[in-house]
Amino acid sequence: MIAQALFTPAQQKLLGLMFVRVNDGFHLNEIMRLTGLGSASAQRELRRLHDSGLIVSERIGNVRRFRPNKDSLVYEELSSLVRKTFGLVSVLNSALSPLGDVLNVAFVYGASAMEQEATDGKIELLLIGDNTSYGELLSRLPVAERILRRKINPNLYSLPDFRRRLREQQQFLVQVLREPKVFVWGDETDLNYVSRIEEN
Repeated sequence: MIAQALFTPAQQKLLGLMFVRVNDGFHLNEIMRLTGLGSASAQRELRRLHDSGLIVSERIGNVRRFRPNKDSLVYEELSSLVRKTFGLVSVLNSALSPLGDVLNVAFVYGASAMEQEATDGKIELLLIGDNTSYGELLSRLPVAERILRRKINPNLYSLPDFRRRLREQQQFLVQVLREPKVFVWGDETDLNYVSRIEEN
């Protein structure tokens, strides 16, 4: 993918967070909490971005806040690239990371998968996994909704339910699986593996 070719995973998380709410700014503890990065990794990447002029910082009281530098020569291009490749993914991935042990695959579908830079409309999110519930899932999404300023509409399937629906060729899943997808957890290989199990 484009993002993996151009940015490290840590850079994707950091840029993905900062470029979805460019006017707000984040302090170090917020960045660590929302991206899952450790202190050393977050500080290293912030220093690189700051030294390159891609982000700026200001001290408010005892806290230093970081935000994208809109005066940078490449701000518009970088902002567009981040939004189109991994901005949405970074925020959703961080929100879902506590469920990583029970999630097999999660991806955005529908209009949001084709137009990640859209600023309105619901984000359609399909998740496949076991030993999780809508209650657990819904408790993780409000932070992502606040950051993205968009409502997230999750569709959660257990593995047995997903496989049963695939076997029955239910129209909704058949259609979704044919459409463009933006993977938040796992990838096309994981989805193919889960789907192939059903066929055996």
